[in-house]
Amino acid sequence: MRRVLSGAAIATVALTVLVVPQPAHAATCTTNPRISGSFIQPDLVAGWTNTQLATEYTKLLDACVNTQILQWTADSKAHTATYNTGLTGYTWSTATDIPDRVLSRAESAGVNVFVGLQVSADWWVNYANSTTWLDAEADLAKDLADELWDNYGAYDSFAGWYLPFEVENLHFQTGTQQSNLAAFYADVIGHLHTLSPGKPVAVSPFFNANLAGTLDASGWQSMWTSILATAPIDIIALQDGVGAGHATSAQLPAWFTATKNAITASRPATLLYDDVETFLFGASGLQPMPVKDIVTDMAAVSASVSGYWSFSYDHYQSPLAPFSTFYDATYRNYLTNGTVETTAPGTPSSLAATATNSQTVQLTWTAPSDNIGVAGYHIYRGGDLVATKHGATSGFTDTQLDGSTTYTYTVKAFDGAGNLSAASTAANATTTAAPSYPTNWASARTYTSTVAADAAYPDTGGTELTDGAKAASPLYGAVWQGRNAVGTYSFTIDLGSSRTINGINSSWLQVRADYVFLPDSVQYAVSANGSSWTTVGTIAKPAVGPSNLIKTYNLIGLSTTGRYVRVTVNGGSAWSMLDEVEVRKS
Repeated sequence: MRRVLSGAAIATVALTVLVVPQPAHAATCTTNPRISGSFIQPDLVAGWTNTQLATEYTKLLDACVNTQILQWTADSKAHTATYNTGLTGYTWSTATDIPDRVLSRAESAGVNVFVGLQVSADWWVNYANSTTWLDAEADLAKDLADELWDNYGAYDSFAGWYLPFEVENLHFQTGTQQSNLAAFYADVIGHLHTLSPGKPVAVSPFFNANLAGTLDASGWQSMWTSILATAPIDIIALQDGVGAGHATSAQLPAWFTATKNAITASRPATLLYDDVETFLFGASGLQPMPVKDIVTDMAAVSASVSGYWSFSYDHYQSPLAPFSTFYDATYRNYLTNGTVETTAPGTPSSLAATATNSQTVQLTWTAPSDNIGVAGYHIYRGGDLVATKHGATSGFTDTQLDGSTTYTYTVKAFDGAGNLSAASTAANATTTAAPSYPTNWASARTYTSTVAADAAYPDTGGTELTDGAKAASPLYGAVWQGRNAVGTYSFTIDLGSSRTINGINSSWLQVRADYVFLPDSVQYAVSANGSSWTTVGTIAKPAVGPSNLIKTYNLIGLSTTGRYVRVTVNGGSAWSMLDEVEVRKS
């Protein structure tokens, strides 16, 4: 499940009424399997200049990617659009006209664009259970499509449509749910076919092969056989789910075969594409997937698919992405030679570890060489992979450590293919003693939050944040309050009167298998009156191993005063679970 992350592209879509043209450049792209297109999200386009966007299309064609899917153009939950919309109640949320920029520059480059309709956070609540909600979304999709076609239909690069609502194997198991979904598809896609004859409509469902209570591959086949009997979908770009941890390469053939069987049984004209995930959840969050793994995943489903889409070459492999130069070079090397290179980088040398205080160790090393280039480094602490650093810089700062503790480090280099060097010689460092702050001003104090805790992990009685009941181990229980995919939120604690503050900390849970992740950042601020705030520190997500654990985001060395303390959390798009907040004095 990508929520707002998706991916796709197309080489030749052969429908009864349409053959999508290919740029002449693509005629030299003969290596298979290969990615022929990439999803792109509006916020990425918004961050690029027109020159950068034009450069991106040149780079895509160099990588045999001739189609781009603009993932969405409106948000029905937020009532916003990425262009100057006339839809009632909607506002323009971007500084530039995203569809026009994409379509115009794609046309200049000879790249095809599939234009996405709306996303909505309510999809992940309602799914196909409420026909009232679905009907309203269908009406909006049709109105949105009418406006988009009026505004941009004259572009030759406007090659098709994309419906962003992502269907999976958990919430569509009953006949009623499948019937509701099929009716939604039939309504919207029928309108799109009438509005823009010959323009195919694509969807990108996903499956989780490892989640209890979901349909297996056989049930998935039955589900899509039922849906396709009514829904005139032109292209199913099935997310392979490997990068998201929903499947392994070995599990893919059964699921893609099942989808192909459903297409054959109910709607043979529908094309099946592999929406290959070119990212993975690494030690330091989302990062590019090694090229050898991308190729392995594509090859695993080659017997079932007509081609390969991606999420997302634009976001993870493009030279314009912040960490992807070597991935792009390695992938283009594969396209030229037909094989992924296997030469491992040299071993990092002269690793040194220096403790700079009670919480921090600074690492430096000498970079090795590689035949194409070193893409980055894996940092190991005590044998655990705790961080991945992309780029050529040979250094790392390890933060939020414990005082008076000796840490042992090694480093390995990797390249864009995924080849890994031998480990460096180990280096040790011992942190200094941590300061003692025995007084906790937050104990039993009242607080407010901007986002209520999820009903599955509630803040019972509104006291869990300051009740002193701390989890002894990383297991679910009543001490934890949780929030799922709510983005940024905050807590404000009233200390009762102005206090001297030397330290602030908060404790968080990590269970990666359940998508419970540490926050990307936690910011601490103080105030005398609860309205004017002074930020006293921000802690970025620290380097940790993959196991279930509790991590304290600990700000020390303060010398400030305040009655109110605010904790602002960047919880991202997954679960964040908090145990306790403490405001400390020496």
